[in-house]
Amino acid sequence: MIVLPHTPPIPIQLKEPGSVLPSHLLALRAALHVPQLSTSNESIRYVVNLEEYLEAIVELTSQNDANRAVFSSNIPWNDLSKTGFKQFFNTVTKKVVLAKWTLANELRMTLISIGLIYMRIASDLLNETINIELDIPEKKPQEYSENWKQIVNLYKKSISFFMYGDSIEPNQGSLAKGALRVNATLFSFLMKISEISIQMSILAKFLWINRLSFNYNEQVTTENNVTLAKVAIYCMNELEVVQNLLKTLIQSAGKKSEADTELLNLDYTDWEDYLKLVKRYVSAYAGFFLAIQHYREDKLGNALGLIQFSLLTLQSKQEVKPGNDSMLSRKVTLRKLRNKVAHRKHADILQSLNSISTLDLNNSAFNDKSGIVLNDLTYLYDQLIKLNLKLTSENDNLKFDNIVHWSSVGNDAKWPIGCKIPVSKIEPYKPKKEEASTAAAAAASDNDTYTGRGSYF
Repeated sequence: MIVLPHTPPIPIQLKEPGSVLPSHLLALRAALHVPQLSTSNESIRYVVNLEEYLEAIVELTSQNDANRAVFSSNIPWNDLSKTGFKQFFNTVTKKVVLAKWTLANELRMTLISIGLIYMRIASDLLNETINIELDIPEKKPQEYSENWKQIVNLYKKSISFFMYGDSIEPNQGSLAKGALRVNATLFSFLMKISEISIQMSILAKFLWINRLSFNYNEQVTTENNVTLAKVAIYCMNELEVVQNLLKTLIQSAGKKSEADTELLNLDYTDWEDYLKLVKRYVSAYAGFFLAIQHYREDKLGNALGLIQFSLLTLQSKQEVKPGNDSMLSRKVTLRKLRNKVAHRKHADILQSLNSISTLDLNNSAFNDKSGIVLNDLTYLYDQLIKLNLKLTSENDNLKFDNIVHWSSVGNDAKWPIGCKIPVSKIEPYKPKKEEASTAAAAAASDNDTYTGRGSYF
């Protein structure tokens, strides 16, 4: 679900390749020089070649001191942060004097690239799946269960490469002085992004199922709405952790480590804004599934308040936070006055909800920053609008419940504690050379196919 801006990094041409590089490895790498990956099929073909290259890199590291073996005199990947590397350029000759890109760096960047490409392939497949329209009851969503399993397995595969990269981080003392070093925090950061994406894909699946059902007979069919709301809240909490990790990564860009090695980072441009928007997106998911649960419990006032909160979360340019709306009874400060103005803007949006049929992306903070997630975001907004119209009509004609104010849903709707759907154990990527030596043990334990009690996939 999450496709980080300016990813994945792609190899570029080497300058002054190191003497340890064999010709067949250089040929494999040259085949990886492409401008960009535009389609899912391109990504699939590319990652197959990149994995073949990875095997060659792993073989080479087994024959050399990877932390000291010079791979290239340039940083041979695009979309990496160049902050703080001025000391590597001779201002007189205007030539690069860096000869510190090591074999270990190449191995780690290859693992990061592969993991990010699998995340993109998973997002592409999810995007294709939620676009499927079915004629119910002739066809059922269960017919596409394999798609959703494959999506989760692709994310798990990305995690396996990040786990391997995290496990091979060397002791700083083994690095050459002044060498570049891929920031070790990247692997744990990207693992967490993949884990969140697995949970978000489950939310997207049940939104898709509800959409198909609602289009058929204007009924919502999900029974596990509280669980799904908890998953969304779990994602919100984890995104806060990820945002804090990102701040650490950004602060480290271009800085030296304790071992006097330069920390190398990805290009984090737009990542902060993007993750803030993803957090709002999953917040709207939490409100959506809680609203369905309250509707099933015949609490239309709570349900409508949650729907309005979710709609505002998606439509407003400012972050919408649930809480007690007692601002007017307190002393007015500049911050409170700004909040009051924001509340009025939210009220104006709510007044026009009944006439809105699509998300106004041009006026939304999601514009140009949402990536592949935009498709599911639009479906979520559309479903909220339809549910708002349906429940408003029922309440106006049958129930006459007082609608809980959107700013009070955090108190009145009793948001549950977040939790994730369990998935089966993920093993780190194992190079073919290592895999062959443990084939007998792997066949006996069969860890790759065991799903575990209570696991989702």
